[in-house]
Amino acid sequence: MRAVALLLPLLAAPAVQAQVSDALREYRLHMFEPAVSTLANRTAELMFDTSRVEAGDNVWSLPVELQPLDFAYEHDGRSLAAEDLAEGTFTDALLIIKHGRIVHESYLNRATPATHFMSYSMGKSFNSILVGLALADGSISSVDDPVTRYMQELRGTAYDGLTLKNLLQMRTGVSWDDNFFAPGPARDAHVAAFVNNERRFFTVASDMQRTGAAEQAFNYNSIEAALVGEIVSRATGRSVSEYLSERVWKPAGMQSYAFYVLDGPPGVGKEFTAGAFNAVLRDYGRVGMLMLNGGNANGREILPESWVRESTTPGPGRARPGLGYAYLWWTIEESAGYTMLGGEGQFLYVDPPSGTVIVKLSHVPVGLDGARANDETFAFFAAAAAWSPFQYRGATQ
Repeated sequence: MRAVALLLPLLAAPAVQAQVSDALREYRLHMFEPAVSTLANRTAELMFDTSRVEAGDNVWSLPVELQPLDFAYEHDGRSLAAEDLAEGTFTDALLIIKHGRIVHESYLNRATPATHFMSYSMGKSFNSILVGLALADGSISSVDDPVTRYMQELRGTAYDGLTLKNLLQMRTGVSWDDNFFAPGPARDAHVAAFVNNERRFFTVASDMQRTGAAEQAFNYNSIEAALVGEIVSRATGRSVSEYLSERVWKPAGMQSYAFYVLDGPPGVGKEFTAGAFNAVLRDYGRVGMLMLNGGNANGREILPESWVRESTTPGPGRARPGLGYAYLWWTIEESAGYTMLGGEGQFLYVDPPSGTVIVKLSHVPVGLDGARANDETFAFFAAAAAWSPFQYRGATQ
């Protein structure tokens, strides 16, 4: 429980503004504790101001052919039964789609098909989709556009001279430690934006320093994902929620509304696109199917196929052990697969060669078992991609 014990002193905050009650502030401060995280991850509408991404009436139907999880995966020198994954990696919901058919769907810890799950940093990858849409409709001319074309207030800052592509790849040379559980600017930005609603999260970008060359080393930076969302909003002249609704959620046939948590004061805060998107399990799966189908969903082209390829092609070098980084998507070494990845064990995994989409939503305790749980999850994904559930009855896949 060491990480939990450290949490409250690390998130000590300045004087709270009047619009945030003491009770709400305390709940926000405690939401990452293991005792409540599984519930906090699905109750953001009760804790924060939000903006809905409305769905339409023409729902994209996904055939359901549930199959037993009759495969095993290798992890830490052991062979584990597929059904062992849920308990071992703090799973709240799991969806497996094979060749357009739902072959497994499970909800744990009182989650249901109507539960809206917090994406955490899975939400960063939605920015990549939004940029592709804005490029397609001409609102953004190129990923090589300078950041300051859309955000003039960043002239003279560390982001002056950098491009949208630099942000998408998180290769900016800007110094930043993204751990908001440790003392420092990330913690201060988090508390100010989401606990006290004092200012928008990305405003700290004006104070950051560039300590390396652009396009060189990868450095994970939630500020940069938030800047991408702001650029899309300014370029399109629409809120991120409206744009995602009009260009994806309605035409792709999502079954339920989604929503973003807003950062900053009421009337000032906007969608936090670096990690506060929420949706139901099957709609995350539909997003995975959109990518797997080369940008097509519900019988329509939603996203250019060329962008799907470009945005999931890794940049140079390794981002983390076993992982590369593309345009706000994680790529998997020695595999054609790629994934959204969020804190506490949130995944949307796509493996084009096997026609597999997997969504795993979890409550992995902060600071506890995170690396082990992620390693085990990736081992499960590899085995699930190789799994052929229809083979035993001779079905054509």
